[in-house]
Amino acid sequence: MAGKDDAFRVQGNVRRPWRDYLDSLTALRPDLHRYCVRLTGNVWDGEDLVQDTLVRVFSLLGKIDADLENPKAYLIRTATNLWIDRVRRAAREQALLELERAESAQVEATDGDDARPAAKALFADLHPQERAAIVLKEVFDLSLDETAALLHTSSGAIKAALNRARGRLADRRAAAGFAAPRELVEKFMLALRAKDLEGLRALCAADLTVELVGGAELEGFDNSRMFFEHAHMELPIPGFGTKPRWELTEYHGEPIVIGYRTLDGSEGLNEIHRIEAAEGRIARVRCYCFTPDVLRTVGGELGIRALARPYRSPG
Repeated sequence: MAGKDDAFRVQGNVRRPWRDYLDSLTALRPDLHRYCVRLTGNVWDGEDLVQDTLVRVFSLLGKIDADLENPKAYLIRTATNLWIDRVRRAAREQALLELERAESAQVEATDGDDARPAAKALFADLHPQERAAIVLKEVFDLSLDETAALLHTSSGAIKAALNRARGRLADRRAAAGFAAPRELVEKFMLALRAKDLEGLRALCAADLTVELVGGAELEGFDNSRMFFEHAHMELPIPGFGTKPRWELTEYHGEPIVIGYRTLDGSEGLNEIHRIEAAEGRIARVRCYCFTPDVLRTVGGELGIRALARPYRSPG
């Protein structure tokens, strides 16, 4: 009989295939990232959708016996389906919330639909296939037939969706909803810059989570201590860079910490830290260091050259 810990004994066997899988997709990642950013409306949610897509497709490789052809199309289709599911789930949750509000306020409706006008308006504004269709057209300049094949529908349906979407979609950026008070972010930056580990500990909640987006996720400050210590390390690894330093800046109204390193005699953007707060403490740190598409996008908007970073840690 298998022991209770046997289920995770495959971890060592999975790590190398996962890294090989990431390496094999390097050429496809920039297009996938651009698509996901346009679909979600901001660079942070776009990168999250990229990571979810990579994990979903990797898991499918172990489930499907038939060979998967056209990796780019499969990645785009998977990202689209994940995003549509997310939008629909959010719409359902919003509809239930609005219904509860309406009932608690004892709103009397003239018909069943009018009991939740806000939810009805929300559903009217959500057209996932329309948005997916227009983003595919704008990002990849696909034909109607190619877009229809990706979204598993007809060319006529895509043409109609594009016509509706062009009249409906505004060029506005979606809010990411992941900001901490500027004062707390600045304290984090100063403590990181000063190698003040105890100062960092004092800023962090007991249930701190540190995530290297696309990589490891650590729970608690003690387990995350090495992450903060390594921030200052200068390793003899090609492309790692030297002279780490940090600054506080704002990106679309959100205070973020940007890290620089010097590579081949030139300084550039090496990492981005985003902070989530709870009850005045740092509850979550998200570090974007193995996300070169995010670094290029944010760096480009801030006028900062991004270093050429890999999509995963070395080794």
